[in-house]
Amino acid sequence: MGKRIKEKNVLTLTKNRETFLSYVKKFYSREQDFPNSSSYFHKRVIEMIKTSENYNDLLNEKIFLEFVYATLSTWGLDRMDGTARLVKFDVLRKSILDKSSLLADLAGYKIESLNEVEKQDIEKKLLILFDELRIMIREAKLVGVSKALHHLLPDLVMPIDRRYTLNFFYGATDYNGGNQKEKFLEIFNEFHVISKKLNLESKDLTGQWDTSIPKLIDNAIIGFISV
Repeated sequence: MGKRIKEKNVLTLTKNRETFLSYVKKFYSREQDFPNSSSYFHKRVIEMIKTSENYNDLLNEKIFLEFVYATLSTWGLDRMDGTARLVKFDVLRKSILDKSSLLADLAGYKIESLNEVEKQDIEKKLLILFDELRIMIREAKLVGVSKALHHLLPDLVMPIDRRYTLNFFYGATDYNGGNQKEKFLEIFNEFHVISKKLNLESKDLTGQWDTSIPKLIDNAIIGFISV
């Protein structure tokens, strides 16, 4: 059932570029539903990455990781009701710094320009990061780690959430805690296929939330599910 839902939704979303961009437009029709703070901190993080001369130096700037931490909070990962809870900042920071070399190896890649050889090598490295980054107190790794990686490697990794991403690909807002790594890799592959099929480029990033190709696809998925 899940496979049929995924294939049907991806086929509809990627019928052609015009169809895809129409769903991005639908996302912007409900832009006001998202907190201003989520947009502000997200764009600050992306701006810091794009204007940094040295990615390793950026990771060692405490203020940068504080902005990442604030972004994750405004993106629903640290809720007052306890349904989602980030680890303490110092734990997250140490976890990221421990993997700074691996993150730096991936920082120059863009999902839309990967060839198959690169993709296979990158997938191995992403799975190491997925396993070893400490983002959430509870085992909601699929959402927590993907959103963290999106704000560390915005051109390469997509954010994943329950309401939109999982609903789009699997027709459900929940997931089996035991197969989160497999779903992360599967969704990464789908985003890569979509970017290639539609020949998405930086010139397609026209709206304020279109901060990378992975985020553009995420925006289209949100628009699709919101219809």
